[in-house]
Amino acid sequence: MKWTDQLLNGTIVLNQKAAALTGKQVGITVHYWGAQAGHLNNKPHKHSFFEVCYIVDGSGSYLENENEYALKRGVLFMSRPHVMHQIRSDRGLDIIFVGFELNGQTSDEASRNLFNALSETETFYVPEAQDLPIVRLWTSLLLTANEYQPLFADSIESLCTSVITGLERVFNDQSRSVRENPKVSIAAMLVYQAKLYIRDNLSQPLKLDDVAGHLLISGRHLSRVFLSELGQSFSSYVRKERIRKAGILLTNTDLSIKEISEQTGFDTVHYFTSVFAKEMGMPPARFKKKFKQLHS
Repeated sequence: MKWTDQLLNGTIVLNQKAAALTGKQVGITVHYWGAQAGHLNNKPHKHSFFEVCYIVDGSGSYLENENEYALKRGVLFMSRPHVMHQIRSDRGLDIIFVGFELNGQTSDEASRNLFNALSETETFYVPEAQDLPIVRLWTSLLLTANEYQPLFADSIESLCTSVITGLERVFNDQSRSVRENPKVSIAAMLVYQAKLYIRDNLSQPLKLDDVAGHLLISGRHLSRVFLSELGQSFSSYVRKERIRKAGILLTNTDLSIKEISEQTGFDTVHYFTSVFAKEMGMPPARFKKKFKQLHS
């Protein structure tokens, strides 16, 4: 992407709204979100926190421990805590940057270990980062922040946390080795998609071949996947889901038994009553009455 003043404007919003980030596992203190056009030389210095920079445009060099690294469009680099460094450029660099550190009190042990490892990483310079998803997320976040609306407050903190933790994954040697080439179970993914389809279409017949066709696989394959992943047959799972939904409708609505049997995909009230009684130990009318007695 090319430099735009909207990047700078976005940092102004983030500095006001996203200085303290708290997730389920990690807490992060952001000292500053920054963007600058025409960044020139600065003096050798160091921080007590992490600073990550991305070069939007321009040319220059990054000096760290007497080593020099070329800076140009697409370079992503990180200054580690307490490491002397310097940025040099005669013509100026268009740059975005963020300074942050872990909040140990609001982070779990795994997060503390990752950030401790990040302090020692040797992967702090990425020469061709322009196509990395995290860079796109970062720049998109800055541009989106220009359109700040009240509802955006619900998501801005999680987006900012995603940027910081995403940068950690890029630079952390330990993190990279642990997360490299994650194996995604195709079978688990198919079961998840099948379960969503079944849940949303319980009023339909839901034959094995029909659901398999929706997933673009054979019925035989889907049957094997249900047995291997869930330890039960496809038909057993569908039946239990129908009864589960029926139980919810019986206890949370005033629908008739006939209406509930139709919404949960049973051909007749008699068949619905028979299956429900077998699964729940009592017919639906008695189940509903007992629930009301217990909660009255």
